[in-house]
Amino acid sequence: MQSIEFYHQHLEKVSRSFSFCIMQLNSPAKEWIALCYLLCRIVDTIEDSIWPDSQTQENAFQQLKLFLEIEPSAEQVLLWQNGFPSQIDPAEHYLLADLPRLLRDKNELPLVIQDQLVKTISQMMGGMRYFLSQYHYKGTLILPSLTTTNQYCFFVAGVVGELLTRVYTYLIPEFEWTEFLLIQSFHFGLCLQKINILKDKASDELAGRCYISSRESVRDSLVVNAVGAFNYIKSIPIVPGRTYRLFCSWSLFIGLASLKWIDKGWQMNESYKIGSRETSYILSQIKQIIDDNYALDVLFKRYLPEHAVSEAPHPSLETNQHTPTWFNAIYPFDFAPEDLAALGL
Repeated sequence: MQSIEFYHQHLEKVSRSFSFCIMQLNSPAKEWIALCYLLCRIVDTIEDSIWPDSQTQENAFQQLKLFLEIEPSAEQVLLWQNGFPSQIDPAEHYLLADLPRLLRDKNELPLVIQDQLVKTISQMMGGMRYFLSQYHYKGTLILPSLTTTNQYCFFVAGVVGELLTRVYTYLIPEFEWTEFLLIQSFHFGLCLQKINILKDKASDELAGRCYISSRESVRDSLVVNAVGAFNYIKSIPIVPGRTYRLFCSWSLFIGLASLKWIDKGWQMNESYKIGSRETSYILSQIKQIIDDNYALDVLFKRYLPEHAVSEAPHPSLETNQHTPTWFNAIYPFDFAPEDLAALGL
């Protein structure tokens, strides 16, 4: 595989926050997750770029799917790359140029991880393509309900939680794969994604991406996801999974600590974000208590008090509830009714 320096320089350009968290991991997970993140980032570039027409964008998705299945020639990648809109960010452009290296590294992963990575990216693209085909009109993507927002978050972030879990249950024998763990990994992804779309609501809508039909409903719903995300973290084995616990805890707790600033920005119609001193304090505090689930629980309740959890609207349970046909076509899975309700799918 490429050196970690190769991955680090790309991560620093496209997401410094994730770069920091990933760089704390041990090898080989560090390189594997960096690779997974950068490939997912390329998928994001296809989704977010301003294309001349929907068919050109669809072709870019389809071509990447083929590249993941059959290693392309340099000429094929260059032709694909040159088809992207000229106004994409330079960092994204450089990342696209290094796709052949990423694909070669993908082929060096253990087969079970390689298969899950290809599956995850295919499902992510399948979800994105569905929402673009159904809810994109005259240059604007509009998700009309909390359910559609939940479904969107599932395909862009929930499946990433599953991929991370596949990596670590492969690397840590005592980290047992269970359906409970899988569901909590979905909550982990949904929680972080909802915090991001709340944070970026104004800029996303200016760019024609309206992910939120009701801010209040999305804000309330992430409480259930946060509880699931925290349960996921507590399930990670303490000693062999310490760096992964840190990776997940830093992401979750910084996100939860950011909510008060996101809420303030929305109320004041101004831009606010968590400060560097507060962030550094949280990182240091979590590092000190990462082996202690009780101490983590105390910290979690500081950011998400018990009354906030009990007062948050909980989805109603319907025994005949099921995912839509289009959803099952992309992600075939028999969700238990209570899990389906909690995820809001």
